[in-house]
Amino acid sequence: MGVNGLSAEHDNENLQVEANGPTDKRHLLSGKYIVKMIPRFQLDPFDSQELVDAYIENGFVLVEDVILPEEQEEIKTDLAKINRGDYSCQVIDPIGWPLDDERLLGRYMYIGQPHAYSPTIRQYIAHSGLCQILDLIVGATVPFWNGAYKCMQTMFVTKKPGGNGSPWHQDEHPIPTRDRSLTGVWIPLSDTAIDNSCLWIIPDSHKSGVIYHRYSHNLPDVDSMTIARGFDDSSAIPVEMGAGSVLFFSGYLLHSSKKNLGKAYRPTLTIHYCTSTSWLSWQGELNYRGVVQVRGEDPYQAEGYISPRTWVKVE
Repeated sequence: MGVNGLSAEHDNENLQVEANGPTDKRHLLSGKYIVKMIPRFQLDPFDSQELVDAYIENGFVLVEDVILPEEQEEIKTDLAKINRGDYSCQVIDPIGWPLDDERLLGRYMYIGQPHAYSPTIRQYIAHSGLCQILDLIVGATVPFWNGAYKCMQTMFVTKKPGGNGSPWHQDEHPIPTRDRSLTGVWIPLSDTAIDNSCLWIIPDSHKSGVIYHRYSHNLPDVDSMTIARGFDDSSAIPVEMGAGSVLFFSGYLLHSSKKNLGKAYRPTLTIHYCTSTSWLSWQGELNYRGVVQVRGEDPYQAEGYISPRTWVKVE
């Protein structure tokens, strides 16, 4: 049994997961894990109520083929430009690598708020396919939600070959909303499986409403971001995904990733949203205003807006 946020070893040959929503009957397999029951939806057509019910019950929904192949290439090219220092960004020093140098996908493991300087990334905040789902789920558990929502963060997370995974955490820990509406959008730009650092989640971990404290650590196979502790992770399951599919998940859902054992870079774009009415006590602000309004009206518009603080982290 895994406890205190440490990775558990799963020895069962056939891991079967019960879940609501349309299920993937394929055996998406890398090694000894078989995940049969991850709910998977297609953009068109899908049953809106079924998708919302699955999100509320499971804390996530996986929607396949949201980002087209040409859009994936556009994002990856922009990631390379960002890593090369093509944009005016004080935290990234220009480097003279050619744009097709694969290292430009993973010069930095984390790149925070790239939409602040990249028009390409900013346009994906309101991507029609993403919004088709977000329109339904951002405030799905919020009484009297009026359908309005905003974005407060974009982030690239790239695991280079041999690169460490990410420690267990909940996104609401650093980005607290007042109505539990934080919604993460995880977009892999390459196929992700167990051997190349797909996400792992703990089913039902969003339901309790508990936020687990995060601590510094010296674990060798995950990066230096703080780790959540105080829970049992023995029920964790992998979420293997094709490039361009999107995982939408609750800010309370515990998730992590493992070391990238593959030979290729695993880049992902992550975007975070919440209802427009929620205050964001974040980044030292009572109500953080480095936001992008996506749907509806911003009730705090009179407070003005600020430019997000950009940042990078090697590991």
